[in-house]
Amino acid sequence: MKSLVNAIEAYNNIFTKIAEAVVMICISCQALLVFCAVVFRYFLNNPITWGDEAAVLLLVFIAFFGCYLAMRRNKLARIELFINRFKGKRRTLVYIVSELLILAMMIIVLYFGIILFLTPTSMKQRTPALLVPLWIFYGMIPFTFFSSIINSISKIINYINGE
Repeated sequence: MKSLVNAIEAYNNIFTKIAEAVVMICISCQALLVFCAVVFRYFLNNPITWGDEAAVLLLVFIAFFGCYLAMRRNKLARIELFINRFKGKRRTLVYIVSELLILAMMIIVLYFGIILFLTPTSMKQRTPALLVPLWIFYGMIPFTFFSSIINSISKIINYINGE
């Protein structure tokens, strides 16, 4: 059991570093892209036709990887007023039930994300301006939600172990 916990924690640490790098790169590229698009459109009267599409596609990466990072760091919104009414083991139980509900929702999204990713239409579609295959962006759903499931399992194990 200890080796499984260590493997899960190692996976979480590696994926967290990857997610941080992806989010930092995407936010930087998006800021630069939007700035250049504004300059080209309003000052040079020569708009970048693919700029809006690229900004939206970068936002997809930011949203999915950012969601994982928010879950990993316990930065998602929750109702502390309700949780603070409990003490000790009851509070731990509330946290475990909460994580189990989150886990169930993530498993459902993972399932339908895999179905969406594997449909023939998503494999053949491309973005209109950049002609980037959409399977890359549909693939973010199973990839990040699988990692979020691993993170949630890790949290549940830590709550049970009293950490």
